[in-house]
Amino acid sequence: MRAPWPTAHYRPMTADERPQYEHAIVLGASMAGLATAQALANHFQHVTIVEHDHLPDSATARSGVPQSRHVHVMLPGGEKALEQLFPGFGGGLLDIGATSVRVPQDMLWMNAAGWVSRFAGRRRMLAASRDLIEWYTRLRIQASERITVLDGRHVQGLVPSPSGRAVAGIELRSVSHDRGGARAEDATRLLSADLVVDATGRRSRTPDWLTRMGYDRPQETRIDAGLSYATRIYRRPDADPGWKAIFLQPRPPETNRMGVVAPIEDDRWMVTLQGAGGDQPPTDEEGFLAFASAMRTPAIHEAIRNAEPLTPIVGFANTANRRRHYDKLRRWPERLVVVGDSACVFNPVYGQGMTVAAQTAVALDQRLSEHGLSHRSLDGFAAAMQRRVAKVGDAAWMIATGDDLRYPSTTGAKAGRSTRMMHRYLDRLHAAATTDEAVLNAFSDAFFLLRPPSSLFHPRVVARTLTRRTKTDPEPAAMATGASQIATVPR
Repeated sequence: MRAPWPTAHYRPMTADERPQYEHAIVLGASMAGLATAQALANHFQHVTIVEHDHLPDSATARSGVPQSRHVHVMLPGGEKALEQLFPGFGGGLLDIGATSVRVPQDMLWMNAAGWVSRFAGRRRMLAASRDLIEWYTRLRIQASERITVLDGRHVQGLVPSPSGRAVAGIELRSVSHDRGGARAEDATRLLSADLVVDATGRRSRTPDWLTRMGYDRPQETRIDAGLSYATRIYRRPDADPGWKAIFLQPRPPETNRMGVVAPIEDDRWMVTLQGAGGDQPPTDEEGFLAFASAMRTPAIHEAIRNAEPLTPIVGFANTANRRRHYDKLRRWPERLVVVGDSACVFNPVYGQGMTVAAQTAVALDQRLSEHGLSHRSLDGFAAAMQRRVAKVGDAAWMIATGDDLRYPSTTGAKAGRSTRMMHRYLDRLHAAATTDEAVLNAFSDAFFLLRPPSSLFHPRVVARTLTRRTKTDPEPAAMATGASQIATVPR
């Protein structure tokens, strides 16, 4: 099969650049696992990805990624990181069906304050199904001679070193299915490694494995706004509506409803509706459409009411933010690193997971380079890298949890005085961003994880936010009804 990316971007590794270490194992073929493996291949002679699922050979769903049936976009911060790991990533993804969505030029975007003016797009998002993004990344991984993928394998646990102070490998079984659908497992096999990285995601068993090795379990922070989703795929109409995507944000506590229409491959729309605090989007057709029609604007309802549905409506409610504080443990085993959703899970609505995973992989690459300059072994690497993992995720965690603390239904934490003050400032910023391109660009860069949230408090941004006269009517009359009128939102 011809590689669907520009192979001219690749530069063969020279003899002088032979990897410093021998073997690394990555647990999980998620986006975090794939990006991590690519980063490790710069430093290890061989990298093995071990995945529980039997991986499909096409862009289709798999059981280990239940969230794949809902809207995914590649934020600019994620694309930038993936371009460092896989040169030509964005262009290759576009070649096989992804859509470039310029922000906000190609969108109907209603933020908490009102409609965002459609300025010329300075940034873009790549819109595609999670299945296509992950499949394409697997294709890129298959091009590496240093990386091997073992799918259909169940990891039984970590293998400690004789001293117990390090991880020396993993214990695994092969998982197969007979014709009757029953599961059969082979005998246990041990696989040794110089480094093990857990990227198994939400189902990570590392806390149990640490306990088995005599280490403490990490403390965990869980902030749950009680959000739930419902998603359906539609055939994209032939007529051009004048936009590529719709993003309707909630305005809690007045309304907890949110909606997204995103273009995906094969001329389809993926439509996700969200509710909170018991206001769950229904998974029957009549209820789904009624929920969409009763949002802050009927824009999504007008877009889909006559569109051809291609799938059933599926729900998803596992949306809590959860952070395991591995970086705070007093003792940490050598040669073990935990990344991605295994370490920190964000509410998927903010689209941050793939981006943080890619940025963490880049940080891993950089940290290994730094470590290798002064150390011949990996001693001391894992604990320092675990702290780096936490640091990379700080911005996304602040954005996700800060926004989720606006919902009255949120459990696990409450908005304190400083958070409420920040919310008031961000309310002003959202209002200014509807008409001020500079403020919108500053907000977008922070939300897209290109710049830290602290950039929103730059004196120039603060001055424009606090002095900007905002629109008195948050919803132009032209947006109120009618699919043909939707395209007339200010450009």
